[in-house]
Amino acid sequence: MTVKISDQRPRILLADDHPMILAGLRKLLELEFEVVETVTDGQALLSAAERLRPDLVITDIGMPGLDGIEATRRLQAVLPEVKVLILSIDAKPSCVRAAFEAGAWGYLPKTSAPEEIERAVREILADRFYVSPVVARAALAGARPLERPLPAEAALTARELDIVRLVAEGLGNQQIARRLGVAMTTVRTHLSSVYEKLRLGSRVELALYAAQAGGRAT
Repeated sequence: MTVKISDQRPRILLADDHPMILAGLRKLLELEFEVVETVTDGQALLSAAERLRPDLVITDIGMPGLDGIEATRRLQAVLPEVKVLILSIDAKPSCVRAAFEAGAWGYLPKTSAPEEIERAVREILADRFYVSPVVARAALAGARPLERPLPAEAALTARELDIVRLVAEGLGNQQIARRLGVAMTTVRTHLSSVYEKLRLGSRVELALYAAQAGGRAT
């Protein structure tokens, strides 16, 4: 049986209310990936994703009716295997954190170079989170600062440090559990302890903290 080359390529759904952005993204990506459809609002994104089951959705935030963050949240509830990359003009820390809390795997500003967009797509399809350096700096600037020095009880255990490093690599809880040979509930328990000790409120803040600290979160 002959398999079409397009059938072997990762399948991507594009969502943006600006036709020129959609056309540009399609042209950029279609040589390496299969662009299955383009849509212009959040509700259409959900309908197309449920019908087409793409590997990745690239979506803007500001769209008519249903914004990209809410669409991401609803998509993750019904199709958690579909990854989402946010491509937005807005790099405010609150938007970045909201996107990751909704289930996004990556966040890029619309000013990103084509090479960075392609890199982000490849990273996310390889099961790794991607945050543009521009977005990371903005999110770090908006994160709650850590008190210095940290009290003695804030020192992370060896297992907590392992988990922090794996979060920084972009691994999800299930992947971390498999890597460490522990239960998912164990990973969640350790993460709760880390959030409390480091006074962080979300997974993206933890990943950014770990990257900034260079693994020295002790």
